[in-house]
Amino acid sequence: MKLTHTLLRQHIGRHFKRHWWVQSKLTIRSSGLEEELKKRNIPIYKAENILKKETPTENIEIVGLKPQPVKRDRTHPNWNNRICYMLRDDNVLLEGLNQAKIITNTVEVKEGLPESIDLDQSIKGINRRVKEIILSSHLFDAQQEKLPKIKDPLRPAFNFPRTYGITQQRKYTLLISKLLQLIEVLVEPDVDLILFELSGDTLLTSSHPLKEIHGDDTTSIALPDIQPMKETISLKREHIYRLQNCYPIDLSIPKCHPHTLFVHYNPNEVKNIHEEEVTENQIYGRSLLKSFTAAASYAKQLHGENIKDLPKPVTLQCVHTDGRLFHFAILQLNTLDLTNTGMKNIWYQTERLPLFDSCSYIKGKPVLEGYNNQVIKHLLAFYNNI
Repeated sequence: MKLTHTLLRQHIGRHFKRHWWVQSKLTIRSSGLEEELKKRNIPIYKAENILKKETPTENIEIVGLKPQPVKRDRTHPNWNNRICYMLRDDNVLLEGLNQAKIITNTVEVKEGLPESIDLDQSIKGINRRVKEIILSSHLFDAQQEKLPKIKDPLRPAFNFPRTYGITQQRKYTLLISKLLQLIEVLVEPDVDLILFELSGDTLLTSSHPLKEIHGDDTTSIALPDIQPMKETISLKREHIYRLQNCYPIDLSIPKCHPHTLFVHYNPNEVKNIHEEEVTENQIYGRSLLKSFTAAASYAKQLHGENIKDLPKPVTLQCVHTDGRLFHFAILQLNTLDLTNTGMKNIWYQTERLPLFDSCSYIKGKPVLEGYNNQVIKHLLAFYNNI
């Protein structure tokens, strides 16, 4: 080993620390100037009092900045003393369908769909086209977004790696739009239909309203009993709200009548307020409330805000789906008087039907397993129902 001379140098960090420590111990010595000025009666002023110039503050509104949110208290312009129970898109009812029936004064006459819905319709080659639509909607789209975190109820603290792919909303939009486009191409309907997208959902409208499906008396059919719970359980209480009826289509337009409402269910957004898993019964209740809201807004636009018993029922079909499981239902709106013990609204529904079992890449290849053609049969039946 070669010996070298010792370098005579200081540790630069220790040197600066020592320097700051020494300087911090210094005391300010008096120069005697202040005493001499006081002896000669010369006034002394602090420099900050002379240099400081008081200017009034002025609020300048800059274009592009987000305004301050309005406080959610009694000063809010939409404050009301009467409490309103709110149900939004990201919440479900605790008792599901039974609670929704009580809220909307609706009864279920029989299980399944009415006999007027023909489910035996078939078109040559449609199943092959539907399989292609499923693959293109769930696998072949070019969107690559960060997907929500994967959660396992059995391992709530386990942190799964984040994945990228097609979002749930885009899968739903592509699937429903392509299925409706396929049906419109293969079917020649007797009436014209038009499509509207409302807050992420899809509304199919027609030139003529759907026919009445149940004309018998509903007085003897009782509403479900969820005692000791109240029908407003799990609904959020609000003082800040604004009551208004908003049907988005002007009735002067020829194709203004609601035909089929498509509702998107995203399990990452729709949750219980107590963070429990959403059950199938709660999804059925969500379908009923969505259908009732759309049908009621149309009825009030048609007959006025104060309408109670409708002179002619409003019939609306509903398809509730998360992109794989489809729930088909029909609502006949007879009355908006929700305390009416005689006349009630009518509800038909099916169980949730899977369009497929799985659609994913297996060893690098796109694979669709467990395709169910009953879903497209139900969609065809709903589309051709007039």
